[in-house]
Amino acid sequence: MTEQLRSWHDPEVVTRLTTLVSAASENAARGLTGMVGRSITTSAPRSRVIRFDDISTYIGSPESEMVGIYLLMEGHLSGQAILILSLVSALNLADWLMETPAGTSTSLGSMERSALAEVGNLTVSYFLNAVAALTGKPLRPSPPAVMVDMLGAIINVVVTPMAATSDDMLIIETILQDTEGDVQAYFWVLPDLMTQITDY
Repeated sequence: MTEQLRSWHDPEVVTRLTTLVSAASENAARGLTGMVGRSITTSAPRSRVIRFDDISTYIGSPESEMVGIYLLMEGHLSGQAILILSLVSALNLADWLMETPAGTSTSLGSMERSALAEVGNLTVSYFLNAVAALTGKPLRPSPPAVMVDMLGAIINVVVTPMAATSDDMLIIETILQDTEGDVQAYFWVLPDLMTQITDY
């Protein structure tokens, strides 16, 4: 465990992981483009090691109402993946998916949540398919969970299991968004301590 934790601070290891995530995120953006019928782009990934005490304020106010679409990654690259959207972006995305006029969705009912869950499932599946193709190692996602809550509460659900084994975590972050800026999602990849990082 100590060796794994040290490797998160090793620039060479982080660079290898970030390169892998970059290629896989581009594949996820292509898959999402096909699903929603709009061009989705992805930013260059950023990698940071962050203390758990600081994570709640990493991307905004902990009291902000947000939507998290969360999955576990299982296999050679184990860990977690999550799409984090503002409530407005999530409502816009739900309208696209259900082919209804913009502004139709004013809350996230069961149909809207189901549509968003499928977005998370597809995005992470495309991401993991690219990782598997690059590494030759099989990977699979868990069923998605959709959380609508304050940002601080969503992040706590994600990071609490990891806090039991470490004081900090590696976050590799890209931003997925449409060209008009109606939807923007933070896509986090959070490798866990058992990931065989040195193999990449």
